[in-house]
Amino acid sequence: MTEVVTIPKAEYERLLAQVEALRKEVEELSSLLLPLKIVLEKLPHLMADIQVFKVAAPAISMLAIMDSADINAMGAAMQGGVQCTSKALRQIAEQGAPKVGLFGLLKAMGDPEVQKAMGIMLTLLKHMGSCMEENLKMVSETR
Repeated sequence: MTEVVTIPKAEYERLLAQVEALRKEVEELSSLLLPLKIVLEKLPHLMADIQVFKVAAPAISMLAIMDSADINAMGAAMQGGVQCTSKALRQIAEQGAPKVGLFGLLKAMGDPEVQKAMGIMLTLLKHMGSCMEENLKMVSETR
């Protein structure tokens, strides 16, 4: 039993245009995903290669590390670090780097901006020292 459905020509043309647009999107998506398909097909063979695994393992473990990191703080530190370093390097390029001896260093320690920077660096070093020591112990215990 066949049933004939009649729809207006404008509606039929609109549906055809939508089908054609969908076909084009599927083709584009397929071409975009082709490299991923190739990699996924070869992945089991690549992961069986010990050298590839040794290279990939640290990158894969970074995902777990990034999960426990404060991304907002890291992002602010990277952005500030790059901007501030760029600004300082620009100043050095334009004016040259001053030569500082022991007395110049002591005098600089009176500058509030130097004191802030030293405070930041000392805080980072303090936390990195204990944290790195713990992580390095774990590495030595696994060998």
